[in-house]
Amino acid sequence: MNARRCVGNGPGSRVAIVLAASLFGCGNLPQGSTTGTTDAGMKGDETTALDATNSNEAGAGGGGGDAGNGAFACTSSGQTADMVSVPAGAFMMGCASGDTQCRDDEKPQHTVTLSAFQIDKTEVTQDQYAACVAAKACTPPECDWDCTKTNYPAACLERSQAEAFCTWAGKRLPTEAEWEEAARGTDGRIYPWGNDAPDCDHVNMAGCGDVAQAVGSHPDGASPYGALDMAGNVVEMVSDWYDATYYATSPATGPTGPATGTTYGGRGGGYKSEAIWDRASSRDWYDLTDESAPFGFRCAR
Repeated sequence: MNARRCVGNGPGSRVAIVLAASLFGCGNLPQGSTTGTTDAGMKGDETTALDATNSNEAGAGGGGGDAGNGAFACTSSGQTADMVSVPAGAFMMGCASGDTQCRDDEKPQHTVTLSAFQIDKTEVTQDQYAACVAAKACTPPECDWDCTKTNYPAACLERSQAEAFCTWAGKRLPTEAEWEEAARGTDGRIYPWGNDAPDCDHVNMAGCGDVAQAVGSHPDGASPYGALDMAGNVVEMVSDWYDATYYATSPATGPTGPATGTTYGGRGGGYKSEAIWDRASSRDWYDLTDESAPFGFRCAR
């Protein structure tokens, strides 16, 4: 397993934690960071490979039931995903004006112009992913699922599994820029719903049950385009390779991330994330083989 850098409770404190299947991970510092801050590490759990049979996360949300330790038994109703449309145009990407919680990798704020696209209204569900497994286009999740939780986020999936699902569905993972515009719109807001601080009515975050919830459970937290759960519930994969300094040189039109990399971006925070990670501009990074119950995705086209 890979080592993951975590930040302790004191300013500047830093410890290296070896990822183990029985441990929960933590948010990552931007690659190349030399100074620990209390920002990173607030996520609490997003990145760790999870042993669902030993963890109280299994069965609480995306995980729990019939996959990781035996034959995948979940079936699908065949329900397809609703999508929301984002028109072509420009938006301000990165640290919002007046946001005092931004990390260096969210700077500088810059104007990005995107072509029109669509993005799933919710995170991909267990029901939707099970259809892909039945079609033999996807492999089963890495942890057991509770097959009765059909409308919960599909979790315990590696990046390659998310990519395979989106391809099978005639879609793809969203770019980091697409994800952020879908989350915040064009008015420079800090959160999908506006600038008011997060609470459990708007987002499933730390202190709101600490388990995944059915997708779309927080309509008050909808983005300007109607996308749900763009903050909280599960961390969402994006297609871009992660680079902490990318915004300094990223193209102004249709950025797709660095040409190469070893880690990729994750957005939106999860059900054990602190509020800082629910900000639409917040960025984190993950290894290609990271998979856990608080980690999911949605597709775009």
